[in-house]
Amino acid sequence: MSIAHLPPTAEPAEVAGLLESDGAAIVDHVASRQQIDAVLTELAPHLDATALGPDGFSGRRTRRTGGLIARSPTVRELLQHPLVLDCVGEVLSHATNFQIHLTQMIAIGAGEKAQSIHRDQWAFDFFPFPRGYEVQCNTLWAMTDFTEENGATRVVLGSHRAEDRRSYAEEESQLASKAVTRASGRPRARSSSTTIHPRAPPSRSPRMRSGS
Repeated sequence: MSIAHLPPTAEPAEVAGLLESDGAAIVDHVASRQQIDAVLTELAPHLDATALGPDGFSGRRTRRTGGLIARSPTVRELLQHPLVLDCVGEVLSHATNFQIHLTQMIAIGAGEKAQSIHRDQWAFDFFPFPRGYEVQCNTLWAMTDFTEENGATRVVLGSHRAEDRRSYAEEESQLASKAVTRASGRPRARSSSTTIHPRAPPSRSPRMRSGS
């Protein structure tokens, strides 16, 4: 089983359907190269001023810069993309409303160690939500090429339907951004359930990998 890729013309219900069945999906060419380059330019001084992570999970060679709405006009455009908003509306249709939880640029540096497999939903103090109940929907925009060498995100497809606190082995995960290395370049987005199990593998590349 491999992560599904969709064209930028995909309907929100199609993306949401994959999140329901697989837990993650990649939509190719959602943003233009100009938009991605603008985000990188606007956030560069803030990323440079961000300290490295304080622990192994955050990444001692990783910078995590927040407050992107205030710092980047182009990030505001991406956040309001109709496909993103409508897809999130489908995934969180059981809620009366939804809002942004956080915005963050994650830049993984050379030599970063592997992150443990986890659920992003554990950020809510490990509250035991009912199985299948989604409280959040993640969107990750590839700011640079994502490759296995530079620590591209991996996910365990279908794990959003599993019992909480289940352990997974590395070989059970899929490279979430495998096709980002094609000649078509980097402008693409990955959406995922926060009950799916992702991880950042080790970076063996001298180049930094960035996503927001």
